[in-house]
This record gives sequence, structure tokens and C-alpha cells, in this order.
Amino acid sequence: MKKQSLISIHFDGPIAANHAVQLRTFCKTLGHIQTAIDRAYLDIKYGNIFKHARLKDADYPHTEFLLQQTREGGFIADLLGDKDSNDIVTRIHNAVLPAYEQAQAVEVPDQPKLIDLAEERRRHVKSGAQKPLPYAELINNPDPGQTRAYGDRSIVKEFDQIASAIRAREGDGSVVEVDLYAGKPLPKLIFDAHTSTMFHHVVSTRTLGDPVQLTITLRALDSGNGGVSKAKAMNLESKKEFILHIHTDRGFGSLRKYLKKRNPPPFTVVACPILEYGAFDPLAGDMHFISIVADTEDEE
Repeated sequence: MKKQSLISIHFDGPIAANHAVQLRTFCKTLGHIQTAIDRAYLDIKYGNIFKHARLKDADYPHTEFLLQQTREGGFIADLLGDKDSNDIVTRIHNAVLPAYEQAQAVEVPDQPKLIDLAEERRRHVKSGAQKPLPYAELINNPDPGQTRAYGDRSIVKEFDQIASAIRAREGDGSVVEVDLYAGKPLPKLIFDAHTSTMFHHVVSTRTLGDPVQLTITLRALDSGNGGVSKAKAMNLESKKEFILHIHTDRGFGSLRKYLKKRNPPPFTVVACPILEYGAFDPLAGDMHFISIVADTEDEE
């Protein structure tokens, strides 16, 4: 017989002085736990999860956890689910544990800048050393690791926000522990100052995937700052809007002629998926602009 599932949040140290925590901290934590529950449920239901996925009315009863009376010992809040919620708790733990274990490292290796990676991809495509993948192939044969990782990322980013309460306290000795029970106890997740900081580095790491060729229209262009501009683009194959990052002035200029208020013209580009924590949503994930197809005079 399955036992009820449990998510327990334990604040300790100065953050829980006199067995109390700030309302803002507590409400934020509960909100992110609920969102992690929702994302885990959707990932289980559909086998993967994509950007902007939302619960339907019929899903809410399956994602309900009851907040029990808080306990002392620092400040402890228990969230009780029914026995059918064990899979949700297990999915949460399986998503968070790899990033948590990586966060125990003394240092996280430096990652190359996206601008440098984009320039490298541009050179490879221009020289013919790398051939862009047709977007249809990306959709019809998605990388299982990337789509699975997107479910993981959607969960771990909520835990990153929970850990941010500890990071903000600048190492004053505060800790937040998360205990997960899914018919049996699962390894405890303890976020002190070091783990919270390293966890953020792990889950926010970004890199570029292989180049993809797709047809789009432009909705908006923003020159931005910090060396990267952005465009709102409509992917005409997925029918989803996404953000296109542009790393050179020449690339930005080459796109301007396609920005029309009425009847924006379709055109084909090469772009690279932006992977965050190894994840990418193939329907509406952000991409990095490489070049315009069959428009070599305007290439970056």
C-alpha cells in the first residue's frame, strides 16, 4: 500500500530567528514549490514539457498538497500529498539531484561566452564545415536529452529561486533544507550559502546547440545592450513566437529590411538553439542568429 507523499521545507539559522521567517520568503518558497509540483505533473502526464505549458482545470486535483501546521526546530513547513503524488515527488527529486550533486564541487568550470560560440558556429556554417539541420528534423526527431532536460530545467529553476533566499543573506549561516518523501525517504537537499551559489551556476549555464535552418517572420527588433540585440520572431513551422539573439551589428542590420508593420515577409535563417542546463524547447525556445539563407551579401 502506498504511503502519502511529503515535501518538507526547513529553514534554519538566522533566517529562522525565533522560529519565524519573513512572510515574503515563506510565500515565495511555497509558490516555487507549487510550480515545481505543477511542472513535474505535466512532464509525467505528457512525457515531456514545453515552454508555457499550463495546467488544465482537470489537472488541479492531481497537484494539490496540503500545508500542515508549521513546526519549530528552526521553521518547518510540511506539505502533504496523497499516495498518488509519489510520482510527482520522485520526478522532482530526480530532476534536482544531479544539479545538487554538481553543486557540491569546489568550483564550477568557466563556460565560453555565447557570443564566442555563435561566431564559431557562423564560421563553420559559412565554410561548409557544418551543415544546418532542417527544422522539421529537429521537431520530428528531437534530441531526447534536450527535451528531457527541459523538464528538469523547468523544475530546478524553481529550486534555484528557493535557494536564492540563502544566497541573498551573504553567508550568515542560514540554511534551507528540503526533505522529499515518496513512499520512502529520499536523500535530503540542504542549501547552505556555498551550495546555493554553486547550484545557481550549474542550472544557469548556457551553451549553443547545432545550427538549424528555419523560416520565420519578424515581429520586433531591439538593439539591446551588452553586445547582444534581440528580435521577436514567429517560427512559421511551429507557429510559435520565440526570441532570436543577434551578436553583431551587421547581423542586426541584415534583419532590418524584414521588419514590416504589415504583412512581414517570410525568410529563412540559420540559428542555433540556446541550451540552458542542457535544455531546449524545440517549439519556442530562444535561438541565436547565425545568418540569412541565400543572402550571402548580408551575412554576419
